[in-house]
Amino acid sequence: SFTTVNIVKLALECMEIEDYDAKIKEFFRKLDRCIDVAAEQLYDRYSFQRTALKKQFPMLMDGMWEDSEDLRYDEPVKNVIKTGTLGIGFIGLAETLIALTGKHHGESEESQELGLKIITHMRDRINEIASDRNLNYSLLATPAEGLSGKFTKKDREQFGMIKDITDKEYYTNSSHVPVWYKCSVEHKARVEAPYHDLERGGHIFYVELDGDATHNPDCIMQTVDLMHKYNIGYGSVNHTRNRCLECGFENADKDMETCPKCGSTAIDTIQRITGYLVGSVNNWNSAKKAELKDRVTHEV
Repeated sequence: SFTTVNIVKLALECMEIEDYDAKIKEFFRKLDRCIDVAAEQLYDRYSFQRTALKKQFPMLMDGMWEDSEDLRYDEPVKNVIKTGTLGIGFIGLAETLIALTGKHHGESEESQELGLKIITHMRDRINEIASDRNLNYSLLATPAEGLSGKFTKKDREQFGMIKDITDKEYYTNSSHVPVWYKCSVEHKARVEAPYHDLERGGHIFYVELDGDATHNPDCIMQTVDLMHKYNIGYGSVNHTRNRCLECGFENADKDMETCPKCGSTAIDTIQRITGYLVGSVNNWNSAKKAELKDRVTHEV
């Protein structure tokens, strides 16, 4: 189970505090409160889940979970699922830092320092909770396929349209550099990599490549080498792939709407939404479609 904290909203609530130190102190106070609430809510969910019976999950409880094969058919799964993860996630570090400092972590060393302080604090608090409750609480870099747009809409209604924060349909994925920020692959890797060691509940790093990556394996290998260099926990290379459903023609144009071979408009476009390559992008929600449109390519 996992629950995500909207850290952007916490920052927006502190924006009007003029004294910087007081602003940051209040942000952390609010953050601690949200972590406590999320931890309690996750424990309540866990307490309910552990009353479930093995027969409700015949595949999962037939050896996929350690020791589940020893349970009787009508026995509760409580002792088996104790090793499961209770993730406390976050979204929009970039927007949070813009609200608190005026710049995100990809464009300011000071913002990067504060970003690492925030996420380290979350990791440490969550580790304390895990130790106190003897359960596997962990910090999650929430990918937020749908949640990004939901949070942004609510915050825009409350705080209005704020440049580079609520003026888009989405919040930036977890601790990522914003998709619209132009930088090199190495810069993006150097900024985002330190967060992976803190986000033990899950994380992802990705880069956008220009053109048809299937014809440029050297570029992909250079990117993989950078992931290794900066100890990236989980990384991916993104590039658009279009396929005409009528004649099978394929290319990597970003905005192909008509097949140049047969003239069909039946185009299936595949791209990565957080960790997954999915098609067609027409099935994505409006927030993720807006994010895809804003993505810029990264130079290797």
